[in-house]
Amino acid sequence: MLSGAGIPGAQVRLSNGFAAVANENGQYELKDVPYGEYSMKVAAFDLDTITKIIAINKPSLLFDIKMGESTELEEVKIISSLNIDRTTPVAITQITAAKIAEELGSRDLPMILNATPGVYATQTGGGDGDSRITVRGFDQRNVGVLIDGVPVNDMENGSVYWSNWFGLDNITNQIQVQRGLGATKLSMPSVGGSMNIITSGSHAKTGFSFKQETATGQFYRTSLTYNSGMLKNGWSFLGSGSYKTSKGWVEANYSKGYFFYFKVQKKLDKHLIAFSAFAAPQEHGQRSFNQPIQYWDSKTARKLGAIVDTTQAMDRGIRYNQHYGYLSNADGTDSVQKNERINYYVKPQITLKDLWIVNKKMTISNIAYMSIGRGGGTKLANTGGTLYTPDGHLNWNEMYKENQVSSLFGTPTIDPLYSQTELKSSQVMVSSLNNHFWLGYLGQLKYDVSSKLTLNGGLDYRYYKGTHYQEIYDIMGGNYFVSTSNKNQLSPMNHQGDKIALNSYSDYRDGIVQWAGVFGTAEYASSRWSVFLNTSGVVNVYKGRDYFQKKVLQVGDTTLRIGASDTITYKGQTYNASSPGLKWFETAWKSIPGGTVKMGASYKLDEESTVFMNAGYLSRTPQFSNVIDNNTNTFFKQIKNEVIAALELGYTYSSKKFGANVNAYYTNWKNKPFPFGVSIPDPQDPTASIYLNINGMDAIHKGVEVDLVYNLTSKLSTEFMYSLGDWRWNSSETFYVPDYDFTFTFNAKGVHVGNSAQSMANWSLRYEPFKRFYVKLQYQWFDRNYADFTPFSLQGTNGGRDSWKMPAYALLNAFMGYTWKMEKCSLFFNGSITNMLNRMYISDATNNFYGNNFDAGSASVMFGPGFRFNTSVGVNF
Repeated sequence: MLSGAGIPGAQVRLSNGFAAVANENGQYELKDVPYGEYSMKVAAFDLDTITKIIAINKPSLLFDIKMGESTELEEVKIISSLNIDRTTPVAITQITAAKIAEELGSRDLPMILNATPGVYATQTGGGDGDSRITVRGFDQRNVGVLIDGVPVNDMENGSVYWSNWFGLDNITNQIQVQRGLGATKLSMPSVGGSMNIITSGSHAKTGFSFKQETATGQFYRTSLTYNSGMLKNGWSFLGSGSYKTSKGWVEANYSKGYFFYFKVQKKLDKHLIAFSAFAAPQEHGQRSFNQPIQYWDSKTARKLGAIVDTTQAMDRGIRYNQHYGYLSNADGTDSVQKNERINYYVKPQITLKDLWIVNKKMTISNIAYMSIGRGGGTKLANTGGTLYTPDGHLNWNEMYKENQVSSLFGTPTIDPLYSQTELKSSQVMVSSLNNHFWLGYLGQLKYDVSSKLTLNGGLDYRYYKGTHYQEIYDIMGGNYFVSTSNKNQLSPMNHQGDKIALNSYSDYRDGIVQWAGVFGTAEYASSRWSVFLNTSGVVNVYKGRDYFQKKVLQVGDTTLRIGASDTITYKGQTYNASSPGLKWFETAWKSIPGGTVKMGASYKLDEESTVFMNAGYLSRTPQFSNVIDNNTNTFFKQIKNEVIAALELGYTYSSKKFGANVNAYYTNWKNKPFPFGVSIPDPQDPTASIYLNINGMDAIHKGVEVDLVYNLTSKLSTEFMYSLGDWRWNSSETFYVPDYDFTFTFNAKGVHVGNSAQSMANWSLRYEPFKRFYVKLQYQWFDRNYADFTPFSLQGTNGGRDSWKMPAYALLNAFMGYTWKMEKCSLFFNGSITNMLNRMYISDATNNFYGNNFDAGSASVMFGPGFRFNTSVGVNF
């Protein structure tokens, strides 16, 4: 019992193998147990596992096991802001580990959330881990993602790269999605919502698990997991690992990766100390560009009204990938596949936590974490020098040959201006590196003023340094490549492994961000009321450093800029690149404050029904990419905080057989910036561009969400979700930029926001004809998905014009599984088919690439994947 309530799903197991699972009332029954003395273990999520010695010496015995809250759950509640359905006054969806096991298959973790109201996820180009997600029309830069309460959004631009988190499904206990500003205590970029991934802990079932998966695209994955549970001496261990390989559903989108996770916990008298380490080194091929519809399928293009240009590429097929070809030896033998677009990365994360239960009223938690990211992505440097075979794939042999012998003159590619003997490459592969070092601390104190009132407060500090550069990944048969981007390098000759920059924003540079925040929450809960008030304040500090721009020398009040070949005479003194006191070109520190106020209340009308309301105001500090212009390593002229105001109302009904959630929301986002600024012609040099922050872009996101579940019988259940959004830009402005004597006018008033389906539905039916065997059908429908576009482009005759609306599409998925229980182990099988009808559909689109008609002919698109399957078999001990 917990607070006098039964615990559905609690697992009861005797040392002789007899076991039972508690029903919806928390009751369990063990039949035909031989007389004797046994160890009885009782386990349930959210609770410490209890072990008792019992003696069976009568025909009938009654055991009433009282369980208290888990120390580990207390840590999750404090650090991870784990909220409880029907009491916390926010819109919440919880994805259980069982649901992940049934439905995820070999897809990226966000794809399982497409059944969640307001959530739209796609697999973009189809690369493993390249998925994206939007919540209520806000992209994942504006969705706070946490793992056990630790934020993982990129500190410079808010992005989340799912390929870095391969393997999380092995150790995830549940995923909690809060839509809207939510009740998360931290000051987060959660305009659309937050996604908190809670990993398994010592309260999980003790045992060892082995799983083997296979899927479409020659996907193979082997996984091992061990959880010791909480041992008698207070220690617990959790270890998990995976290895995967795949050739990909899309051509040449191969993937290979490893996953390692280790957690050790020690429960002391009043402390729970946990150390965990995570790493998932991976490499995968990518398909990076949307293309005209005819490029993939001309029949679809004509059906949608696009004029097909037969002189351009067409009918490549939706699995086509232009980013690969074959490379042979000089004699034409041993042809091997070679990809142009490769992503490779590893982002280890190490976390140390301490939960201190000071007394019955006070709990203190401390968490320190570190993340070290290494890796990047490759591409060809010279677009004009990219050669293709007749079927549209890369002609590596000809490009290598062109780097060695000029096709124009038939002579070796020796340029005497640089070298009399070395071959000059005109085409190379470069890798764009994004390395980072991230340290963080999160401390929190919880104090129970009374049985109804709880106060929380804490500190949140983060230090982040991102180092970015491009390097020559493959010199492609030549000896050197000419790049003059590094003003501190005397010779422009660069060899394999040297740092270069193909454009100004790719300079070798550092982005340094510090974040210091305080937060406080008051929570009141009675038999009917649940109320919270959360406030937070933050100071965001930014600094940029560029290693390729000329160095800086301060002489009195004068600043001199000196490159590798410069000699400057100032006041009779000569200065050059060897002069003492030279420093890298960097900005000063810039600090910007921000804060949030959020509040909410829920009221229980009766045992089944609850109504809730929440509201919030967020003054959000801008992301690094809107503070420092990477092209010049200078601060933007116009820097303002984003302002978000939100209101939400909801109703929840829950009974033994039926549950319903209905909520309506309104979010007004003011001063939404365009990432990295807006490019305009330089008034002093029309051939060049400058980048500006154009403030004043507003958007209103409002909508209604419905989520239903109905247990028709003990064997048959159904779920239904419907989400209707109305997301529109709300600005029509004329800006004058005095620094450049420039006027900028756009009209996006009333234009639908693009890049996410504004109407969505999901229906599923799950049937369990006999114990531990299930089959499930899932139908998903998406509509009113407008092509992505830049609202600042709505000028002149295009002012106030909607982007192209993609055709609606529906997918049918199927899942099944069976677990065979034996005396000391269980065997399990899971299978899934996604898009089982092999529906051809457009999942992503961008406007303004091929004309300004805002129709199917002007859009560049990506088709979603067709029929795919996944099977997994394994054993649990």
